[in-house]
Amino acid sequence: MKLKILILGAGYGTRLQRDIKQEPCQKYNHLLGLPKALLPIGDKDALITHWLQIFRNSELNSNNSINSSVYVVTNSKFYSNFISWANENGIPTSNIANDGTTCNEDRLGAISDIQFGLKYFQLYDSDVLIIGGDTLFLSDFNFNKLMKQFKDNKDGCLLTTYIVPPDENISKYGILTLENLSNDQILVIDFIEKPNNPSQKIISRNACPCFYFLKREALLLIDEFLKESKEDKSQTIEDRDATGKFLAWVINENKFKLYASKVEGRIDVGGLESYLEAQKYFENQKFPKLDSLEKDTNKLIN
Repeated sequence: MKLKILILGAGYGTRLQRDIKQEPCQKYNHLLGLPKALLPIGDKDALITHWLQIFRNSELNSNNSINSSVYVVTNSKFYSNFISWANENGIPTSNIANDGTTCNEDRLGAISDIQFGLKYFQLYDSDVLIIGGDTLFLSDFNFNKLMKQFKDNKDGCLLTTYIVPPDENISKYGILTLENLSNDQILVIDFIEKPNNPSQKIISRNACPCFYFLKREALLLIDEFLKESKEDKSQTIEDRDATGKFLAWVINENKFKLYASKVEGRIDVGGLESYLEAQKYFENQKFPKLDSLEKDTNKLIN
């Protein structure tokens, strides 16, 4: 399968950086100046290095060429950090793109960064896996199984989904409504990005992380969505910064079929608390502790 991987790393992690600065003991100051995608987690120098290991151990790497199929979109502030990461991990530095923004206020937004990456790296002729740079999955994750499902779904893209625990507020998530088909496929029939309207009756707790297998035939829909969004004066950067807005548009406008595959859960690094929870999860998986990775972290900062 001709699949390219595009990792989104152009966010500015403002909440995380604020949390680190406000931490009374200044225990995590060595993380200042790092984007979320490059935070050390478990036994890896960076969150996205876990993805590299998954790809290298997958059927995608049958001819040992996976490194050249991994691409990252970042910004001017963190570009040099990602170049250092690429050099450390065998990724061509030409596979790292700078979207030209310098701060959170002038960010392009995640959907525009996907478009930027597709154009910059000329990926429109390939199927593309889009991954949020702050996202990992839990230990049940089976990448080869998902690839097979995506390949078998000739007429649609593939998302992942997991159940939000009953004690968590679903307004923090993109929520899917699903339909089980007779051939064991799961069709996505509705998508609500971070539902917070009290009048909306939400009957689903199926969250959808930023991990999307997109058919090459569907990639131009991103251009179409962004064109409509920019022409609609009522929409703002927020409407182009949440990838779920694009998925909801695809479903509501009947643009392309979206299927879903269920996973146990995910790790989503937002602020310092969620980062420490991620570290705890990996420590329970018998990975080294955070302090042992501080030296590797400094390589990516300097």
